[in-house]
Amino acid sequence: MTPSELSQFEYKLGKRGFRLVNTLPLQCSKCNERAIAQYVIAGRIGGREIDLCQACGHAQSWRRSSTLEDRELDPTFDLKTFLG
Repeated sequence: MTPSELSQFEYKLGKRGFRLVNTLPLQCSKCNERAIAQYVIAGRIGGREIDLCQACGHAQSWRRSSTLEDRELDPTFDLKTFLG
């Protein structure tokens, strides 16, 4: 992932209302670098969490229920399509 692609993803996530929630990067399960940035958006009917590796570009997403306690992995999530 190029720095310009990463900055475009971060900009688009911000425009959609996502906010960065971790100050220290987490370890990526794909490339093993400590480069995961976690973005969250929450509302009254639920929310979504997105983990984006700033090293390799791997992204995963979870949906949250309205209680914000249950989260479910979205196996078909594609960040490029989501931000389209």
